[in-house]
Amino acid sequence: MKKFRVISALALTALIGLGLTMSFNTDTIKSSALGNVRKTIPNYTGRDPSVDPPYSFRFNPAANTPQSEYYGGSKVFYEELYRGQFLWYSKVKPTDATEADKDMTTMYENRLRVWGKNRSDWLVNKSYSLNLKTGQSEPGKQNYTPGGTTYMVSGPYAGKYLEWRYLGYAFDGSPVNNPYFPPDITPEKWEPWTKNWISEPWDQGLTAGTEYDQMNEKVQWFVDYFFPENPKFRRAWMPIEKDAADWAKKFTLQTDPTRSTGILTGFHVSNGNTYYATLLMKTPAQPNLRMVEYSVYDKETGKLVGKQTMNANDNTDMTETRKYYDQNGKETNKGIIEQGKTYVIKAKVKNMIVKGLDGKNTTYTPIRLNQKYSYDLTSHEMGQWDEEYGNSVLTTKPETTIAYGKTVDFSNQKMEGESEETWEYTVPPMVKKEIVFHSDIVEGFKKKRENTWAQDDVGRLRFFIQPEDIGTPDEALLIDAKGVPVEHVVPKEPYSLRFYVDKVLGEKSVGDPKDPSNPYASLQVVVSDKKTSKTITAVAKEVLTPKGKRVAIDVPNAITPQTSIIEATWQIPQKHRDNNQSMDPSNDGPHKHMWASDINISVSNFNIKPSSFILPAGKSSSNETLTFDFNILSENAENQDKDIDVVIRKDGRVIWRDTVSVPANRNYTMPMVTVPGIDVREGENVFTVEVNPQPRKWIEFLSNATDPNQVYKDNVATNSIMVHKNIPAQNCQILNNQNNWTTIHYIREWHGYREYTEHGSYCVTTSDRRWTEKINYYERYKITNVFFRSKLTKDQALRDGNNGDGWVDLLNGKAGEVKAGYGFEIKYVVKYQTNTYTDSPKPWRADCSGKTVDPTHGSYVDAPNTLQVTMPFKDTSGQPVRYDATTTSESGSWDNLTQNYEMPVRKAFNLKDTREIFINETAKDGEYPVRIDTYSYFYGSYDKKPTSKYLCDYVIVKIKVNGSDKDDVKTHLTQ
Repeated sequence: MKKFRVISALALTALIGLGLTMSFNTDTIKSSALGNVRKTIPNYTGRDPSVDPPYSFRFNPAANTPQSEYYGGSKVFYEELYRGQFLWYSKVKPTDATEADKDMTTMYENRLRVWGKNRSDWLVNKSYSLNLKTGQSEPGKQNYTPGGTTYMVSGPYAGKYLEWRYLGYAFDGSPVNNPYFPPDITPEKWEPWTKNWISEPWDQGLTAGTEYDQMNEKVQWFVDYFFPENPKFRRAWMPIEKDAADWAKKFTLQTDPTRSTGILTGFHVSNGNTYYATLLMKTPAQPNLRMVEYSVYDKETGKLVGKQTMNANDNTDMTETRKYYDQNGKETNKGIIEQGKTYVIKAKVKNMIVKGLDGKNTTYTPIRLNQKYSYDLTSHEMGQWDEEYGNSVLTTKPETTIAYGKTVDFSNQKMEGESEETWEYTVPPMVKKEIVFHSDIVEGFKKKRENTWAQDDVGRLRFFIQPEDIGTPDEALLIDAKGVPVEHVVPKEPYSLRFYVDKVLGEKSVGDPKDPSNPYASLQVVVSDKKTSKTITAVAKEVLTPKGKRVAIDVPNAITPQTSIIEATWQIPQKHRDNNQSMDPSNDGPHKHMWASDINISVSNFNIKPSSFILPAGKSSSNETLTFDFNILSENAENQDKDIDVVIRKDGRVIWRDTVSVPANRNYTMPMVTVPGIDVREGENVFTVEVNPQPRKWIEFLSNATDPNQVYKDNVATNSIMVHKNIPAQNCQILNNQNNWTTIHYIREWHGYREYTEHGSYCVTTSDRRWTEKINYYERYKITNVFFRSKLTKDQALRDGNNGDGWVDLLNGKAGEVKAGYGFEIKYVVKYQTNTYTDSPKPWRADCSGKTVDPTHGSYVDAPNTLQVTMPFKDTSGQPVRYDATTTSESGSWDNLTQNYEMPVRKAFNLKDTREIFINETAKDGEYPVRIDTYSYFYGSYDKKPTSKYLCDYVIVKIKVNGSDKDDVKTHLTQ
């Protein structure tokens, strides 16, 4: 056979269509074991095989075709008149087709990889192995318009209208090309009658012939069906029978044109390439029954609530029109019906007048309809029903035929085991939101081939359930034993609660003792006093009717709280949603409300004694006995004493615990708590006292608290003691604050000038003198001032009216006064002075003049910057407490230097850093000495003769303490 290149173009089928035609378009398959085996097993249920095509078929497993292996022997393919024109056999059931039935992805031929796919236009995905395109072509033409005719029910393209290459089979099992499938390459101009068509392509290896190609009637079919549909193929200069015979040799016929639209495939050659295309014959007329009206009425009022109509006069018009009406007969966007209400249903079915059809009356009996109903989620699933009653709808009056062009009415029903009655339906209580009413013509007419088009056999109306809704507002009352609404709670007193339920939507009453599906409005309530809780079902005592009304629901003696808090949480229970009384859960709650009286336990004025310790030099910790005192306040509405747990912690570790009986609503001063053996260490030692610690015995509440944790913030108080390390003594052993000496300086002084010659220069001395000078030198290192200030000295300065700052110099002989329990400030001034630089002769040199001094004085002296202060109190080992004062400023030159010292910065009583020294509030009256020593190994100037006498000074000043019994501000020290 001559080789040629097949290109998918100018056709409704692509190269995969060619391949499938070559493989499968044979009616029988040779088998050495079985002889001639048919590819399909037909089912002629109710039909005459000599006249009618089969109603359905299955692929024959004995044929061993790819389709029989893929589908097996049980998959049934049903006769389908697609869009009222094209008859083939589809995997889609004629009634109750599911999403899986309608999913053409599962048709074998549509799953094969597309040949020449890179040259195929409009494929949804050229890398995807599906014969699926994004638009459609007008049957018999090679054009393209967006949007297909097939609704995709599943998979990656669900919800879109696309076009499959194949939608069904001929009854011999051959795949039939979808006439709406777009061309693989869209031609600029399509004039098929001008193409060079190949004669008898089934003999050229291009395709396999069908049984219709062998029939004698084929030429007549071209006369009757091909030329009327394709008039430009008719060559007027040729006798029509001869013309038809010539075209019949060039196209293979895939379907019987007397029963459905004839589908032809032909091949033509252009520019050395072979192309093929599908052409259509005139569609033969088919008998059709149509449900032209389907109506639903309110049985109580007789008013129409929904109606579907189809054109009763034009069989080609497939438009379905649905309208819905409100109680006043006004048309609405959607149908609303009520749960539990009964509706009357009516329908009309017409034996349609079909152009070109020799119409007949129907013969199938009984003349019946099916009725089916689906609710909520099921109503959105294809072919799924919650209720279905086959052959249950009867004609209004007895009928044995539907005359051609006539209509019969349906308004009665007969359920199994029951007598005939009016066709009606009561909406069951399990329907929550929506319901589909559905009716269709029974399948018997189709099997008898008296109704070949099933797509207009259905009446279908979707109704939405009349919204019924109750809700509970965020409103509640707490009622005391006297029946008075209150906001505050007294423990151990009984309280009742009142809530409300509103009728938000609908006209149906809520509450019918005779109807379990209509219970009285109720609430699920959880009430708690933060210690215990209980759940209560509260039920209304009256019927709630209709929209805009409200009922109160009382819960008598709901709780007798043990605390000052009552919390209630309430919501509409599930049963009201289950019974469709509450269809909007957003207003069902839960809501929460709290009633409470302030109950607060707090601690304040937390003091620790002693407030500081001085450890011996070289020691960093010690076990000490501390005394704690603090105030506890228990505020509560019931004015009740409470046993309150108290703990004291150091570094998070409990060092003391007890339960204390605290009176209500007044400050209770805790008796002093003495705790021995507490490990204290150098630095700040932090202690906390907590009342009502976790797990809390008492639930506290503050109405003004924005943060739940804020309620317990004042349950804790913090204080600290300071532990300092003492320093070794560096006292002046011998007081020596001044050195004096005399030095004899040997001095030479000369003057001259420089003489210049041609060989250089030299000095010429004009005078030269030598002599000695005897000079008395001194150096002093002395504490010159000890400044003191306390509250007493500042008060005295104010009384003196001199606007003084309260500083007094203790070296003037007067003691510094301070009250016990208060602090004082102290500053020290030390001076170093010497004349070794100012009074000593100075050498100099200026070219040929100069002065020498031997020895030379005035060398720099670096004065010490430490000062030790010894206090009158002792450390824990009985040694005096010492401080190293620090230099805070210096002024003057090194030979006339003034140094200012202050006490080191320390933390005291958990206050900020301070240089103050605090006097114990229990200190006795009296004068106490404070000794100040300079550095004891200061040599001073090295200009003096060697000596073992270091410069060292010390002074002793006195601090006068006025005892605590004279303290006029007892609360000054609370640290």
